[in-house]
Amino acid sequence: MKQNEPPGGGAPPPSTPPTSPLQGDPAAASAADQSLSSPSPLPLALEDVTALVESVRAIARRTADREEVSDAQLEDLALAVESARRALDATGATINGEMHARNSTDRRHGHSTKTWTAATMQLPSQEAGRRIKMAKLLRQCPVLADALTCGRISAHHVGTIANATNDRNVHIVIEIQQHLIDMTDDYTLFAAWAAQVLDLLRIADPDGSEPKQSDNGLHMNPQYDGSSKLDGTLHGDTRDVVEHALDVFSDRLFRQMWKDHQHLPDDLPIPDHSTIRALALAEICRTALAAVHTGSGTAADVTYVIHSDDPATVRTPDGERVERHTAQVAVCDGVFRPLIMDRFGVPLDLGRAHRFASPDQRRAARIRDGGCVFGGCTALPSHCDLHHVDHWQHGGSTDMAVLASLCKHHHGVVHRDGWSMTASDHHWFDITSPSGEVRCSQRHGMPRPTT
Repeated sequence: MKQNEPPGGGAPPPSTPPTSPLQGDPAAASAADQSLSSPSPLPLALEDVTALVESVRAIARRTADREEVSDAQLEDLALAVESARRALDATGATINGEMHARNSTDRRHGHSTKTWTAATMQLPSQEAGRRIKMAKLLRQCPVLADALTCGRISAHHVGTIANATNDRNVHIVIEIQQHLIDMTDDYTLFAAWAAQVLDLLRIADPDGSEPKQSDNGLHMNPQYDGSSKLDGTLHGDTRDVVEHALDVFSDRLFRQMWKDHQHLPDDLPIPDHSTIRALALAEICRTALAAVHTGSGTAADVTYVIHSDDPATVRTPDGERVERHTAQVAVCDGVFRPLIMDRFGVPLDLGRAHRFASPDQRRAARIRDGGCVFGGCTALPSHCDLHHVDHWQHGGSTDMAVLASLCKHHHGVVHRDGWSMTASDHHWFDITSPSGEVRCSQRHGMPRPTT
């Protein structure tokens, strides 16, 4: 590479005003002068799109010696692919917008455009909704549509504007769409640009809308690894109540984790803020369930499905595989209802509830332990499970000598790999950490007497 040659080779960049590195030919911006009321034209023909897809697939399958591609060329390729993605996003938005305006999927298939898109393309419902919302905005804002086509802005820019647009400020968005595009030149970080756009559009809608229950939404989407992704929008007092509850329970958990960390700094590190808030949400739910629970035992009522031809695999009623650690903690306390299915999915037997500890045993444990037996924990008896020191699924009994009161947090701790809990004399327990440190249990916040 020559000394004055720009990264990636080729001619030096022309001396033009600052633009996005993904922006196409500035001459293409002349389309922004079209009438604001006319939507973007549709693609020429299906054959053109099909040919484009095949060309892109051919590029994706092309192999090359990685050592022959320089770092600068990799960056150029990344920018080129992103530019193509933005042009395709604009094309897809034009098509989605036209389908929505025609209501064609409802006439032909009985589905809204969002539902049809999600089902036919196997997309999450939220993603389909995002695409339709973006398409509706771009039909009214051709300047934004052209900027997306040219690569100056991304679908994320359009989505941010769409989320802040409503019937009361859409006329302002139409008027200032070029300004919103130009603002991207003033910010390096997307988040900074988005914050300014949201602030600007709030000014355009100072009164806002009257809060409605339907403004709030919460989705829990199962992931491939057995977890779930929580996504939602909360408004007004609903947002304030949830945020305050999360703060209160997060602070309580942090203080408990800090105490544990002081005793076992290597084995019990303090998780980050987002992890603590996630655990706090679960604790809020447990507390709420306990408050409305009227039966005996704990509020947990877990149903697992076991197929007769694969008895080693435990699943939820929705078909998700239950992880070993999750299953151990769940069946250790509460109500375990095994539903046995044959290979055709027909229920063979719904076993009656097996309560692992009787009400009398639970009362005795509350009186004996006075709360969580993990040293240093201040959880009250009402916040504790009964842990089987000799795991029930491994043949353990349900005698008081092997039942220990543990809060949800420490119940999970002793079920972690490397941890163990064993029964000692006179209903005391020894807890061994992964580093080999052995700690004695407590009762009513007091350690075991030395004599």
